[in-house]
Formats: sequence, structure tokens, C-alpha cells
Amino acid sequence: MDYTQSVLRPEERLTLALRGLYESRGYKKYKMSQFEEYRLYMENKNFLASEAVLTFTDLDGRLMALKPDVTLSIAKQACEGQSEKVYYLESVYRPGRSQRSFREISQMGLEHIGAIDEFAIGEAVFLAAQSLSAVSPESILSVSHMGFVPGFLSAAGVAAPRQGAFLRCVEQKNIHELFCLAQKEKLSEENTNRLACIAQLSGEFGKVLSQVQSLCICPQMTQAADQLKRLELALREQGCSCPVQLDLSLLGETDYYNGIVFGGYISGLPDKVLSGGQYDQLLARMGKRGGAIGFALYLSDLELLFEPVPQSCDTLVRYTEQADLSALCSYVRRENAAGRRVYACGAKECPPAALLAARQVWFDENGAKEGSQC
Repeated sequence: MDYTQSVLRPEERLTLALRGLYESRGYKKYKMSQFEEYRLYMENKNFLASEAVLTFTDLDGRLMALKPDVTLSIAKQACEGQSEKVYYLESVYRPGRSQRSFREISQMGLEHIGAIDEFAIGEAVFLAAQSLSAVSPESILSVSHMGFVPGFLSAAGVAAPRQGAFLRCVEQKNIHELFCLAQKEKLSEENTNRLACIAQLSGEFGKVLSQVQSLCICPQMTQAADQLKRLELALREQGCSCPVQLDLSLLGETDYYNGIVFGGYISGLPDKVLSGGQYDQLLARMGKRGGAIGFALYLSDLELLFEPVPQSCDTLVRYTEQADLSALCSYVRRENAAGRRVYACGAKECPPAALLAARQVWFDENGAKEGSQC
């Protein structure tokens, strides 16, 4: 009898369900080393959540790092001209929220590198949405497009070096600061109001799309809106079970991300638990042609959702020093063969106080007896 599922913790059942989900779409398991050369991260530090990296010197004198990111390593190993669809379950090492110490963060995600077309984008975003649904029915996926706000700023006459401050205001939905900055940069009143509208525009994907199209003032924005429209269609046709909203304030690092970007949220948790998007520009910086899209689900941040599972067994066996070893071993073996979980300990030991046992058996020189003799 297989009783594996009954002893798995909620997070273990979740990762098994996600493995099945990803493998159903042709993704294969990717296993990587915990270490990478430090220079990989320094050459791509803008891609990282923090520049702080744990380092050590290898036996051959190379400066190595405990990996703070998985995507960089997968992109580095990708073969140009070859399509790769991989998923992973890995730990990364980053500063904690207090920035006073490092923490190990468990994450699960996937990457698709190669000829990324509309179907590939829709599939990756769909899998991200389904991943959130597997965690909680009270989840939501936000999507955006990296070409929309930068396209607007360029069309409005804001030079690239000065766009960063505008992007931060949009991302933070800081409308007051946005108006102050627009006045300083002599942005027209019409464009200032339009940008404020973009920053605050969010809602159900399909319903918001028509408003997005009305805000376009250049080909780059129109192309972004068209791609968002095709993405909405792809998600709808695949039967996406997670609510999806369009939020144009969702932005990534412009040096690396392009096209569709997205983030996942779950009720009861304060921060984003899933992050992803297209990162063709990262491949370009590595001297590789092709496209890429992926996401990571931060499993460590889900711990608050999972109630501790008490240790349990079907049979608690207490045995004395006089118990026949052969008979005791045979008894435990028969219990296991019948599909029952056994916790056996000596009479002088104390089993865990929180241990839940369906039945107790006392084992002495006379064999097994139902009930506790303590």
C-alpha cells in the first residue's frame, strides 16, 4: 500500500503538483550547482534583487558565489539556436528583508529559451497563473508590458537618461511626485494627465484592454497593446483558472526585461510571491540570439499559508528490554507491509508529546499487546 501522500507536507504536495503541471507542457527538470563564478553576477548585477552576494574562494583560486539567482545560470548554459523548456526547484541565497543577514529562499519556476512566439508567451503566463491557483484560490496574476510606459515617455519627448525617475513614480503609483516631475521636465498637461491615467490603470484584463488601446500615442505603445490583447485571448482559450488583471504600473529592469512582464499575489501575504517576464535583452547581453521568458514562485514566502502538520502514525509501539528482537522486527515489518506507519521506541524513551497515534501496542517478552502499559 502506498501511503506517501499522507506523510507529505503541504509544500511537498504543492511541488509535486507543479512538477506534473510543468511536465504536462513538455518542461524537463533542471538541476544546477549551488555555486557560480562571482563575475557572472557582477556582470549582470542590475538583474539581481540585491548586489549583496555570498562569496568564497575555490580551491583553484576562483572567486565563487552561492547562487542568488537561477535564471542567470540557466541563460548562461543555454545553447544558442536550440529551444529549451526547463523547470527547477532550487534554493537561492539573498539578503533578508531586514538587510542584516542572508536567508535561504526556496523557489520553483521555469524558463523557456529559444524562438519565443505568441504561443510560448501565452503558455508561460498560463503556467504562472495555474501555479498560483495550485497554491490558493485567493490569488491573482498581474500582467503588463515593458514597451508601453517607456514607449509613451519617448513619444512624449522624455530623453532615455531621464526616464528612470518617471518609471519609478509610475511603478510606485506616486501621482503627486509624478506631477511635480512632469512640471520640472516641462511635460505638456495632456501628456501629464495621460501618464497619470496609465499609472493608475488596473483591473480585469479583458475589461481594461479597451482603455489601454485608447491611451496609445505611438507605434511602440500600439504594438504593446496588441500583444497584450493576444495574450488575453491565449489565457482565455487555455481555460486559465486564476484571475488575471492588467496593471501597467508593473515594471521590470529596462536593461533586461522586454515585452510581457507579470507578478503573482496571494491573499494574506504582503508581498509578491511570483515574478516573471520576457528577458530577451539578458540573452543579448550574454552575446546570444533568441528570446526567453520565465518566472519564479517563491516557496519560502508561502510558509505562512501552510499550517504545521503534526507528526502522526498508525501504530505506536513501545517495547521493553526483554522484548524478543526477532519478533519485534517481524511485527514492525508486517505493520509496514499492511500499509501502516509505525513509530517504535523503547519503554524508557518518551515519544514526541505531539505525536498522534491511531493505536498503541506494548511489546515485551510475551509479545504484542494492545494498549499502553505506561
